[in-house]
Amino acid sequence: SRPPGPPSTTGEIMKDLHQQAARWDQWAPYYDEDTRNQDPSRAAAGLSDLAGDGAALELGIGTGRVAFPLAEWGTAVFGLDASQEMIRRLEERQEKIPEGRSPVQARIGDMARFDLGTHYPLVYVIASTFFLLTKQEDQVSCFRSAARHLTPEGRFVVEAAVPHASGMASERQQMIVREMSEEHLKWSAFVHDPVHQIVRAQEVRVGPEGYRLLPNVMRYAYPAELDLMAQLAGLRLERRTADWEGSPFTATSTHHVSVYSHQAADNETSPPTGASA
Repeated sequence: SRPPGPPSTTGEIMKDLHQQAARWDQWAPYYDEDTRNQDPSRAAAGLSDLAGDGAALELGIGTGRVAFPLAEWGTAVFGLDASQEMIRRLEERQEKIPEGRSPVQARIGDMARFDLGTHYPLVYVIASTFFLLTKQEDQVSCFRSAARHLTPEGRFVVEAAVPHASGMASERQQMIVREMSEEHLKWSAFVHDPVHQIVRAQEVRVGPEGYRLLPNVMRYAYPAELDLMAQLAGLRLERRTADWEGSPFTATSTHHVSVYSHQAADNETSPPTGASA
């Protein structure tokens, strides 16, 4: 990572987007299998409540792991993703959905900077996908872009890990064995730059079919930093919970679900709910 400097040029922005796309094109063939044990139903139910009768916009939609369960609740979902391979798999899934089901659609886009010309009652980014924006300025820009696409009563939802409590930022360098059998071994290596809040990771799997390398780069942010980004975008924290079930967010919580809404003159100073330290 590099120290803070002047705002990125258009060329740097496009380079970062292409790098992100290339990484997730590599992940795409394995993503659904690697996340098969992650149940999206509770997230989908919570997001459906927030969307109401309107549509939703997902940032970093991937293969639609959460978008399709959300559509089963009757919410039409549009998504942005940097990876063409992720979107291709999403479109293959959409082709198999029965007629009459709420649609899931996606297009290539930069979740930090987008202008879709429409407004949504719900914009969301989940599973720490927000951290794939590896510069603070891009993360602030994401909040601003999301805010511009919200209806007056709309919400922007960010689900993410709490860096140290979750283990995301616990060590300068670490290696974790994820799977091991007689025929294969899967592990992940991490290098942590605490000065710039960057974690670089490489997942390695070795087996009879050969080996694969799946890289990832994330810039983590603590909840308080996200709240400041929201303020810069004209949003305020409405509530924060530790999970989709609404458990209280505390000092030991490893994850959070934060709901932001437009600032208003009569509520700018009112405290958010569910945000105990």
